[in-house]
Amino acid sequence: MKHYIIPIFVPHMGCPFQCVFCDQRKISGTRHADPVEIINSYLETINKKKFKKKVEVAFYGGSFTAIEKKRQIELLSLVQPYIMSGRVDNIRISTRPDFISIEVLDYLKKYGVSVIELGVQSLDDKVLELSGRGHDSSCVYEGAKLIKEAEISLGIQLMPGLPGDTLDTILATTKKTIYIKPDFVRIYPTVVIQNTFLHELLKRKKYFPLKLSDAVNICAKMYREFINNRIQVIRMGLQATDLLEQEYVVQGPYHPSFGEMVLNEVAYDLMANQLSIVDCSCGHVQFIVPYRQLSIYLGQKSINLKRLRGMVPIDVNIVGSRDLPKNQFQISTENRLIKCFQKYIR
Repeated sequence: MKHYIIPIFVPHMGCPFQCVFCDQRKISGTRHADPVEIINSYLETINKKKFKKKVEVAFYGGSFTAIEKKRQIELLSLVQPYIMSGRVDNIRISTRPDFISIEVLDYLKKYGVSVIELGVQSLDDKVLELSGRGHDSSCVYEGAKLIKEAEISLGIQLMPGLPGDTLDTILATTKKTIYIKPDFVRIYPTVVIQNTFLHELLKRKKYFPLKLSDAVNICAKMYREFINNRIQVIRMGLQATDLLEQEYVVQGPYHPSFGEMVLNEVAYDLMANQLSIVDCSCGHVQFIVPYRQLSIYLGQKSINLKRLRGMVPIDVNIVGSRDLPKNQFQISTENRLIKCFQKYIR
C-alpha cells in the first residue's frame, strides 16, 4: 500500500557532530519551526478516509535517537492518540547508525516506530573520516543488523560525491549496501551548502563536487544495481525548495528534477542496448513504451530520442501505449515486433 507521509522536520536536533556537508536547517527549510506545533497542526487535519493510504508520521532532518530520550518520548507521545484512533498507522524516523541500540529499538517499537532510515552516506572508512561523520562503517553494519532483528523496516541514505569519493568507492558502497539488504535506499548526491565546512574546502580548492552529468551517470549505475537486487530506490536528489534554489546551494549536482534525469539515463541505456543489436536494413525502428512513462523514455526535451537517432542510419521513434504495463516495452521494426521485458524503470 502506498503511504501518505506527514513530514516533521527536527533540524539538527540531537546530533553531536557537524559533518562537513551539513546544515540541516537550510536543507529542510525550517530553521525556527517548533516540531510540537507542526505535529499538532498536521495531525488535527488528518482524514484517513480521504487519503485512502497508510498514513505515516516521519521525523526527518535530524538524528532522532540522539535527542535526549525525554524529548524523543515527548515527540512520539504526541502521535499516540492518532495511532490509537487509527488515523495514523505508524511512525518513521531518521537517525545516525551510531545511535542505535537494543534499548533504543525497544522503546521505539513501543511507540509505533516501524521504519528507521539510517544516514549512512558512505561505507568507505576514509570517506567517512574526511566527511567528519564521527564513526566508521562497522557501526553501520551493527546498527542495520539490530534494526532488522527488531523487525523494523530499514532504509539507508547515501551521499555519493563526498570528500575522498571516487567512482570505485561509490560503487563499492553500493555493493556493501546491497549486502546489508535494506528495504529501500535514498540517494542524495553531495551538494555544497553555503557556510558549511565543505563550502570552505571548495573555496580553498580542496574539494570539487561532482558535475551534474557525472552525478546522473553514477546514480544511474547505483539505481540499476539496487533495482536488480530488489532494493527499492525511493528518492534521488534533494527535495526541491525555494530555499535551496535561491539561497543555499553554492555548487554541486543539484537539480529540481534530478531523479527524473537519472531515470531518463536508465531508460536511454535500455533502449540503446536494444538498438545496438537491431538489423539496420529494416529502415525503421519504433520503441513502444508504457504511456505513463513516455516522458521518461523520451528524456528532457526529447534528448533520448535525439541520442538514439544519432546511433543508427535509420528512422527511430518512441511512442506511448496505454496497453503496456510498467516494466515492459516493445520494439517494432518494419518486419517484426520484438517484446522486451525490462525491470529498471519504476
